[in-house]
Amino acid sequence: MSAWAFECQSRVNPAIRWFVSRTAVNELPPGTVHVLVRVNDDWLPAVVDRSREHAVDRMLLRDVIVDSETDGAEPNGSGAVESGPSTSREKAIQADEPESPVTTSSARQVTAAAITMAGVKFVVVLVGLSTVSGPGESDLVIADLEPRFGVPVILMGQEEDGTPVYYGDPTLQELLAAVPVDRLPWKQYAV
Repeated sequence: MSAWAFECQSRVNPAIRWFVSRTAVNELPPGTVHVLVRVNDDWLPAVVDRSREHAVDRMLLRDVIVDSETDGAEPNGSGAVESGPSTSREKAIQADEPESPVTTSSARQVTAAAITMAGVKFVVVLVGLSTVSGPGESDLVIADLEPRFGVPVILMGQEEDGTPVYYGDPTLQELLAAVPVDRLPWKQYAV
C-alpha cells in the first residue's frame, strides 16, 4: 500500500536518503528542516525536503522527529544541506553509517517490489540476468541500493523462459522461491 512521503537526505553522507511520512513531517513545528530519522535502532541526522512529495510503499517509511540539537530549523534559512558532520553526534555516527560504493549524480528509476515475508521487510529489485550471474557486480548493486531503500535488497533477473534468478540473502531467496513473480507488487522507484 502506498503513502505520501517526503525525502530526507543524510547530513553525514548526502548520497543516503530515506522516506518519511508526509503526515509525520506535517506534525513537526513549521519550518523544521533538521530532523532525526530512525534507521534500525539509531536516530540519524537528516534534512527533510518538503518541496516534493513522493508516493512510496508504507514499508519504506521511517520514523522522524525534530533534531533537538539544532531545534530543527535551518539557521541560515537557505535549506542547503551541510557539507559534513558538525555536531559531536554526527561525527560519531559518520563512522557507523553505511557508505554507498556506487553513487550517481541524478536519480535513476528501478523496478522493484517492496514486500514483507516471515516478518522481514525487504525489496526485490529487477535487474538484468548478467547482473545476478556473479558476486562482483551484484554485491556492488546491493551495497548501493540497501542504504537507499533502508531494508535488505534481493536482486532478481529472469531467464528467457521467465524463470527468476535471485541474488542476495539465501534465507530471503528461499522465501521468494514459493512466490510467483507476477504476484509481487512491482513499482517504479527513483533512487
